[in-house]
Amino acid sequence: MAGGDGRVVQTVFAVREDKDARQPDFIDQPFRLNIMHHPSTSVLFRLSVSIIDSTSNKSTIYLQISPDFIASLQFSTCDTSNTSGECPPCIERVRQRLGGNRHVTRLQFQLHSDVHAQLVVPTGFTPEDAPDSPMKHPFSSATSLATAPSFSLYFRHNILPMTKLQTLLEAVRQFSNLTAAQLQSYNRMVDLRRLYNGRGGVVFAVEDRDRSPVLDREHDRPVSQATTESCASTVAFENVPRHEDPPPQYEECSRGQQPGASSKVGAVHVTSPSSDCALPEYHDTKPRRNVLNSSKRVLHCGSEDIDLQPPFKRSHSIHSFATVYKTTTPTRNIQGLEEKLQRHLEGLECSESRLMALLEQQHKQIQQLQADVAELRKRNKELEGRHEEVEDTCCDLENRQVETEENIESLLVHTGELDDECEKLGKQMPDICDEVEDWMKDNMGDLMKEYMTRWLEDNLAGTVKGCINDGIAAQIDQVKAKMRKALQD
Repeated sequence: MAGGDGRVVQTVFAVREDKDARQPDFIDQPFRLNIMHHPSTSVLFRLSVSIIDSTSNKSTIYLQISPDFIASLQFSTCDTSNTSGECPPCIERVRQRLGGNRHVTRLQFQLHSDVHAQLVVPTGFTPEDAPDSPMKHPFSSATSLATAPSFSLYFRHNILPMTKLQTLLEAVRQFSNLTAAQLQSYNRMVDLRRLYNGRGGVVFAVEDRDRSPVLDREHDRPVSQATTESCASTVAFENVPRHEDPPPQYEECSRGQQPGASSKVGAVHVTSPSSDCALPEYHDTKPRRNVLNSSKRVLHCGSEDIDLQPPFKRSHSIHSFATVYKTTTPTRNIQGLEEKLQRHLEGLECSESRLMALLEQQHKQIQQLQADVAELRKRNKELEGRHEEVEDTCCDLENRQVETEENIESLLVHTGELDDECEKLGKQMPDICDEVEDWMKDNMGDLMKEYMTRWLEDNLAGTVKGCINDGIAAQIDQVKAKMRKALQD
């Protein structure tokens, strides 16, 4: 549209919101919304959907909504993650079909009574009623929306700014105040001859009758409120994950605070011999040492949560164990037991040092993972910003393309109008060729004679007079010469 502002929204979903006893119907068919706005000619909303018939011929049908059809128009931004307030009907299904976006823009149309949107089809269009026809679902979706007195359109929130939506609402309110010249310009804008590359379209008559809900293409069943709520199992990527406590620090484990074990991650558990086993008898020291040695080998390196007995408790148990041995064993075996205990203590010290080194290593790994997560979040935020910039650029290019298409359609319409005017003027012009020929026969001879006489008078009179004067002067000179000669003789 020359001089106007055209906006296009590639993917729009609609929900019928009849005020009678019917349940709101989600129309599972993406539409393309074209908004044509001009400050002097109000605004026009035009939905389009492509259909393919059984012969693989592709065509486009339009739903045209003009301001004189609209009783009220409202817009809002819906936060699908906010469950505290009252949500619009079928909002969860809309969110899923729009790619799981958290925020969507809602345009709510309420038409006048006994008025519906115009369903525009190509000239000679005939709908196909065959159940397996590829045309059936998109055409039935368009007719369902065309018979709705109240409906809502949903699309991504970052396509149209709030200021633009407010301008559209104001244009609808001011439509009744347009002048006659502005109404004439508006009628040119909504002229159906502008559609289909200047070939024009016709309004398809759609009866407002009781009908069954539009079938869901995925499940071949009517879409109702219950099924809409049951489809809300997809978790949006915007949802914030639950908070989890970080793993214990190295200093906490060294002070004797036992960290809690994760429910899904294996844990290393080392126990003191004094906590699980009774004191061995005099001849039972070898099995006891085997138990202690086996306890040192229990180590799982793939765990993030480690359940360790505090070192100071382990040392206390070892010293108590040594005291009991010294008081209960005979004197001749004290030296051997002390050597065994010393070796056992050295093994425990070595095991403890390995565990501490492992804790330190895992602590560093956790810090590195936290740094990697922070870097990934930062990069994800940058990519989201770039994604929004790309979406804005795409919307701008789409709007420019729509403006170019509108200008081409306007040129086609204007060219056709000029051809009609030229044809009318050609019929009104008289045939004057015969009159000109007769006039030339009657007047051309006299005009030529008059012109030649005037030309001769202007161009030859002076020349002839000069020639005569020169001839007379020459003859006079000759006579004078003869007379002088005669007198001299």
